[in-house]
Amino acid sequence: MSERAFWVGTYTGAAGDGAGIYRVVRDAGGVLGPPELAAEAVNPSYLAVHPGKGVLYAVREEDAGGVTAYAVEGGRLREIGRRAAGALPCHLSVTPDGGHLVAADYGSGTVRAYPLAGDGGFAGDASVVAGHGSGPRTDRQEGPHAHMVVHAPDGTVLTTDLGADLVRSFRIEGGALRLAGETPLPAGYGPRHMVVHPGGHVHVLTELAAVVVTLRPLDGYARLEVAGESPATAGPAGSAAQGAAIRLGDGGRFAYTSMRGTDVVTAHRVLDGGAALAPVADVPSGGHWPRDLYVDGEWMHVANERGGAIATFRIGGDGVPVPAGAPLAVPSPVCVIPA
Repeated sequence: MSERAFWVGTYTGAAGDGAGIYRVVRDAGGVLGPPELAAEAVNPSYLAVHPGKGVLYAVREEDAGGVTAYAVEGGRLREIGRRAAGALPCHLSVTPDGGHLVAADYGSGTVRAYPLAGDGGFAGDASVVAGHGSGPRTDRQEGPHAHMVVHAPDGTVLTTDLGADLVRSFRIEGGALRLAGETPLPAGYGPRHMVVHPGGHVHVLTELAAVVVTLRPLDGYARLEVAGESPATAGPAGSAAQGAAIRLGDGGRFAYTSMRGTDVVTAHRVLDGGAALAPVADVPSGGHWPRDLYVDGEWMHVANERGGAIATFRIGGDGVPVPAGAPLAVPSPVCVIPA
């Protein structure tokens, strides 16, 4: 495989040691080169790229949060626009048609869809849908906490709400974000991240219960139902475990989860065409407090936020990741995506 570049989102200021958005390049042998600061930014913890334009988007994860758009100019980023968001925006994603940027605001529990122009820049104000509800964990679920955005094959926008134990389904109609349905998860689970398997099922990693809940679509993706659950780790998770991210690998044959507190990445075998997961092996994450991870063919990169490092793994034929060299020092990395 030839060399490939990646963008890295970080925490800055009081939240971390980063200075903004970094760029790293992986060589053909799987080694990541030193990080280069592409743009100074405040808490650009999560990033997304436009599917057809040279534009990168970042959250500004603050109490008075926002989102920023950057033109990609080689290895540098030039800001081309910004918009306000709710409190603590923590995840964002561009619709497959490139028409909207959708963001999840953890602090306020809101979900926002920003219209995008033909060049990838912002084209107007966001359509906003408020969250609602709470859960039994009064320290973490006192109110709604939107956490992630993914896009289903039928165009439905799916979001997790950690505070309300919900997966919410939205449609963008006439430029407006409209609630299409809600799927409750078991109380106190705290859904955080999810993936849509090519077979149709949705796998949701919970932060507070350390399990993966599998959902089955009933009416497109507007209506879902719980089809089962499996442990998020191969061994005992322990009381300190907090699920962080879930990704698919090898065309959906495997899934991978990261777990903070215990600092492991777990390989899961995907069963029954995507209808179930079975954890296979826990592997040390290569640092402390693993957040996002990115699976790229035979390679996996894990952002260890508090360890200040991105660890690289090579994935074997059995789906189990094996460390590939020493982790790369990067200040407070949270998110890794291909450039």
